[in-house]
Formats: sequence, C-alpha cells, structure tokens
Amino acid sequence: MNIFEILEKRNIRPTDEFRRLVKLFNGEWDKGLYRKESLKDVVNGCLPLLSIRQSFLTVDEILTELNISENTPYGVEWETLFLYCELLKNLINQAQIYIRKNENAPSIAQVIVDNIKVILEKTNHEWGQIKEGYVIVDKNPATTEAIECLENNKVNLALNMIEYNRVLLKGNLTRKREILVALADYTEPMNNDFKGTQYAALYSDSRFLVNAIDIRHNNSGKGDLPEKAKSWTSQEKEDWYDKTYQVLLTVILARKHIDVSKEIQDLKPARN
Repeated sequence: MNIFEILEKRNIRPTDEFRRLVKLFNGEWDKGLYRKESLKDVVNGCLPLLSIRQSFLTVDEILTELNISENTPYGVEWETLFLYCELLKNLINQAQIYIRKNENAPSIAQVIVDNIKVILEKTNHEWGQIKEGYVIVDKNPATTEAIECLENNKVNLALNMIEYNRVLLKGNLTRKREILVALADYTEPMNNDFKGTQYAALYSDSRFLVNAIDIRHNNSGKGDLPEKAKSWTSQEKEDWYDKTYQVLLTVILARKHIDVSKEIQDLKPARN
C-alpha cells in the first residue's frame, strides 16, 4: 500500500479535525506595523453585514450561543464538529465578497472549505442548502431523486426534504414530525393515482404510518395507536419516523414512474 492509499484510508477523529479548523480560523498573519490579523478578524469586521449574525456582534458571541469552545482542553464530539463546520461554511459563504478583498484571507478560507470537504466525505455526508444557508446532511440519493419529481412551485417542500436529512436534526422529533406532515399533505391527493396499480399497497402503507404512529395525529396514549408502538422509546419512534420518510419518498418516486409507464404504453405499437 503506497502513501496515498494509506492517507486515503485513514480514519478521522472529531477532536483532531476540530482543532485543525480552529487553528486555521484563528491563525494570524502579519498585517504590517506590528499588527496581526486572522480570518476570524476579517469575518468579525464585516459581521454586522451578514444575515447569520442576527443580533450578535462578534463570532465569539455566536460560538458561545452554540455552546462551542474553541479553546476546550477536552475531546470534541461529532455533533460539535459538525456544528462548527456549518458555522464556518456559512460565515465564509456570506463574507465571501469581503474575504476576497483581503490579501491573505482567501487562501485560508479555501483550506478550511477543503478540510470540511474531507470531513464530510469521510463520514458519508454532504452539504444541503435550506432557506437560511448550508447545513450538513446525510447522503440520501432518494431525496435528490424525489425532489426532482416535485413541481417547480414546491420549493419549500424541497427545502424541508433536504432538512430532514440534516445531521443535527437527529433527535428533534418535533421538527421531523412537521416535515413528515408536509410530505403527507403533498402525497395525500395521489390516492386515485395508485388505485389498481402495483404500488397500491405502498401508498396504503404510507397513509397508515402518517395517520397511526403519532405523526399527523397525536395518537400517543390513545387506543388507535398500534399496540407495539405504545412502548416505543424516543429512539425507536425516531427510527419509525425515518422509515416513514423513506416510504413517502418512495411514494413520490412511484407516482413519477406511473406517469412514465403510461407514456411507455403509448409509445408501444398497438396490438391487433
């Protein structure tokens, strides 16, 4: 195995990657007249002009709100690393015009972006874009395919579908439920399209899930909640929410296939 194969196959550790990003973001260069400057300084200089700041005045204030300590002597969990990556990505993206005006900042910003790219590739994640900016999401080709099946006016639904795969959304059952309800509302009018087709059972399963396991209706504690679901832990409930999400994606894809199938039948020569 050569050196490139060894480096390619290496496992990454969140604490190591976090400290590298911190070093890059805070690393100083000479500005002249005994002054130093870092990429964080450049971003702080234009922060009042960036939408991500809300009411914060410095990047450190944002970090404190996110419960991220760049100087922590302890190990860092994946969640903290991903959150820090999201912050850096959005800061760099929104401050791009000001970063480009600086002689040293563009190269440092690019190294940070490249480092984050490696982190995402090594952990099977990618960038997803929602209304507010960029978020880290699990790679889910079915989501991409299903979004391509949506009508052009369903932008908000598409953004919700991207958000569902967000790494930092894990454990947030309330938000996941909201997204599943939006998907359920979108697929409900497809009822007649699936009748008499090979996908009828799939569509029926999707309706059962959204209506019976505390998604579209608050079934918790009620008699119509499936017996097995009454003893679910939060993790088990989330697992079933994720399964429901995949089923709803499949419904959208199947609906598209039904349309294509009709076109194929029209394309075939008529039988005498």
